Amino acid sequence: MERYGYSGRLLRIDLSTGATAHETRDDRWWRTYAGGGLLATELLLRETPAGIDAFDPRNLLIVTSSVVAGHPYAGLARFTVAGKSPLTRGIGETRCEGPFAIALKRSGADAIVIRGRASEPVVLVIDDGAVSLQPAESLWGATTGTVTEALRERYGADAHVAAIGPAGERLVRFASIVSDRNHQAARMGMGAVAGSKRLKAIVIRGGSLPPVADPDRCDELTRYYADRVRVNDLTRWQLEPPGFAAWVHLMTGDTAIAAENYSISAFAAASAYDPDRFMRRYAGESPCPGCPNDCIKRFGAGDDDRFDPRSGGIHQEITGSMGPVIGTTELDTVLAANIRCNELGMDPTSLGFTIAMAMECRERGLLSPEIAHDVPGFGDTAGVLELIEAIGHRAGVGDLLAEGSKRAADQLGNGAPDYAMQVKGLELVPFEPRTQTGLAFGYATAPIGPRFDIAEHDWDFDEAGWSHALENSRTLGIFERMPMDEISPQKVRNYTALNTLWSAADALDFCIFAIAPVRLLSFEQMAAMLTAVTGWNTSNYEIMRIGERRIQLMHLYNLREGIGPEADTLPDRFFNDPIDSGIWAGHRIDRDAFTRAIKTWYRMMGWDDRARPIYETLVTHHLEWTVDEGYLAPDVLAPTGAAE
Repeated sequence: MERYGYSGRLLRIDLSTGATAHETRDDRWWRTYAGGGLLATELLLRETPAGIDAFDPRNLLIVTSSVVAGHPYAGLARFTVAGKSPLTRGIGETRCEGPFAIALKRSGADAIVIRGRASEPVVLVIDDGAVSLQPAESLWGATTGTVTEALRERYGADAHVAAIGPAGERLVRFASIVSDRNHQAARMGMGAVAGSKRLKAIVIRGGSLPPVADPDRCDELTRYYADRVRVNDLTRWQLEPPGFAAWVHLMTGDTAIAAENYSISAFAAASAYDPDRFMRRYAGESPCPGCPNDCIKRFGAGDDDRFDPRSGGIHQEITGSMGPVIGTTELDTVLAANIRCNELGMDPTSLGFTIAMAMECRERGLLSPEIAHDVPGFGDTAGVLELIEAIGHRAGVGDLLAEGSKRAADQLGNGAPDYAMQVKGLELVPFEPRTQTGLAFGYATAPIGPRFDIAEHDWDFDEAGWSHALENSRTLGIFERMPMDEISPQKVRNYTALNTLWSAADALDFCIFAIAPVRLLSFEQMAAMLTAVTGWNTSNYEIMRIGERRIQLMHLYNLREGIGPEADTLPDRFFNDPIDSGIWAGHRIDRDAFTRAIKTWYRMMGWDDRARPIYETLVTHHLEWTVDEGYLAPDVLAPTGAAE
């Protein structure tokens, strides 16, 4: 039977031997695992031993599309990078937009599965389907921008490049992979995993897309999006410059802002982040092929030629993490930091909160004089830019901070761990959980650790939120607005639905900036796009089941790696320290209520209070093989639900 939308093939690379091979999987496997982090976790569970270090050559680095993604239609220019995370020791997954997503689908494989370690630095080249490993000694040490231009010079201007920078080479634990200069696969340290394998870059050119089942319907859905992109408040904000990176000026009231490592909620410099100030540095877009939204905008950082605007593509989180979180009062500093994060190949969110931890420790007198001398204070513009370089190159105190906030704080001791804003070893994001409890649940419980797009934000469904928030949410069983700070079984129910939908989007590599529940493509249209691309007779139900399966399988992987329910919490600050100013002054999370809510979620997931699934839960999600075939020990199961 002819496949539509995907080739059905994995490309396997062994960097230790240089061997390359294509492998075809059957349609049932693709329908079960679909793509993204779901596909990657299945491979990691089956093909890697428990307990290995993330930098062990046996760890897999998986660059994957999905059965639907990688086509030039609305919301489909996305791909995933996954492996064991050097930050969390659990499942690592990061998603990325941009042209490389289309190039990956044109490569002749839907996923690239990389194992081993090269004896010398290499570049993986896929040229019109032909696969080779090329030496990269001359590129080792170069920034992602330099590497991209050098490889385009070598392979042609139409080549697409995903590269690591100096941070990945030096195993900075939050190093990222950057595609086409501007699009970061940022979180969880996948750039460091690539660096441990001595893989400098992947180059893809040529090739052809697999046919889609109904191109007219794909075009129709994309035209619908293009025609209505300015009707929806959120997609209009993403489309019109300066785009979604300009948000700090809006966040000083109704949700509270994360300033100075979440120690305060007032940020006097918020007006420095006004859209007109962004527009003074606007350098154009870095568009996703086929998608009408063009979310990623590029910004320069003034006249300083150290900061190349060609690498100025900016995402939403960095404006907070390298802005208020570290007390930055000058927008140019944030924009310069963004460019250097792209060129050094570092996740700006983990970077910002790691720096913020050190800054607060300095402020509280917890650092030795030698370390304190090299750590700037909150708002020290010049000091921050110097520290970014030190971290990216593991120089001086940067070597310590390159370990991430948890490991660095543990090494510092003397109370420093109290100021590491992290969950499971992954740094928090700059959106306040004390006022948005659904986000708080997600930060605490997600197998991949805290992420700002783990579920649609609680604000959207509060009385203060978007007027259209319930239009597409009723199909998820969300029928009424709810206070964003509420902690109740009903809030957990709503979070579970929202989290499952975006988990499905992650598995299918649907861009969450295009889809339900509050952006343009409705849940029904997501299913319609899946059908139009693949030809599957699918449904909203199948999409949600894919999302559930991803969460369940990632949870099982973490259980195998020793990450249990004790990790499903937040830093003590959010339980002990109230918000200090604004309309939410005095507000904090009730620890007991939060713990009860997490146990409610466990039960909704088919787990016991120790987050152990019953056997029937595995059967429900086609995952009984994990225990039946010996990939997981039977003691991961709840005792009352174990197989006879």
